[in-house]
Amino acid sequence: MSEILSLWNETPAKKAIINYVNAVINPESADFVPEAERIAILDNDGTMWVEKPMYVQLFFVIDRLKQMAEADPALLDQPHFKAAATDDLTYFFRLDPHAGGDFKELMKTVFDSHAGMSQDDFMLMAKEFLETAKHPRFGMLYKDLTYKPMVELAHYLADNGFKVFLASGGGMSFLRTVSEEIYSIPKERVIGSNIAFETRMTDEGPVIFRKKGLVDPIDDGAGKPVNIELHIGRKPILAAGNSDGDLHMLWLAQKSGQNSLSLLLRHDDAKREYAYDEGSEKTLQMVKERDWIVISMKDDWKKVF
Repeated sequence: MSEILSLWNETPAKKAIINYVNAVINPESADFVPEAERIAILDNDGTMWVEKPMYVQLFFVIDRLKQMAEADPALLDQPHFKAAATDDLTYFFRLDPHAGGDFKELMKTVFDSHAGMSQDDFMLMAKEFLETAKHPRFGMLYKDLTYKPMVELAHYLADNGFKVFLASGGGMSFLRTVSEEIYSIPKERVIGSNIAFETRMTDEGPVIFRKKGLVDPIDDGAGKPVNIELHIGRKPILAAGNSDGDLHMLWLAQKSGQNSLSLLLRHDDAKREYAYDEGSEKTLQMVKERDWIVISMKDDWKKVF
């Protein structure tokens, strides 16, 4: 039998996770939770894969904006298109909520860039990007920059009767193109921010097209519990995140009425990944107040990627 959570160091965080799982799956335990209620929710960006120097999907959008500007140079009068065409990444860095940017404005840029195309074409474009695009620092495909200890945790939970969901602030469709491949999480268990859709009847039958505009609420902050309710109809008993955008979700797990576990991943490993607390200050404070578990990337993991 292989070691449980073999990519984790023998630390209090690993012990807490294993003790928790053992308790909720044991019918003789006072903390036993029936399988139907074993819902685990994992944030994606910064929790399951790298989110620096900016969100993976934003690099995808920059490529799209470049393509659109090449086809219609008049678009260069708009700041998003000009920044993409001139590789002005600092412009897009400022949109990052960790840097004080407007997350809703960021997501509007993300989604509007692919409005008007069919959903099938979008999925193909996203899949091609994730199969070819590489991270500027690590030189690896973005889809290979998953945090292997967190992927191992997702598998461990699934092996113990948990239904594991992703709750991403990023685009739901974008993540669904690779969720099964990189996490073994089915597409239907991916929750994320979304665009509006419409069905058009064509000679080949109904086709789903992407429209401009966000579907409220976006899957971040207070929007996460709403989207969890819409997609699942049950509260999670285990939640993991890495930022203030996950605070509501982490606290929601404690309101499930069951024994719960809330995990906050801290980026404190500048050598193997990045070190930053920007954008997670409130949640780090809540850890102390709500007895949540902090996962230290530096201390708790044997490897990152």
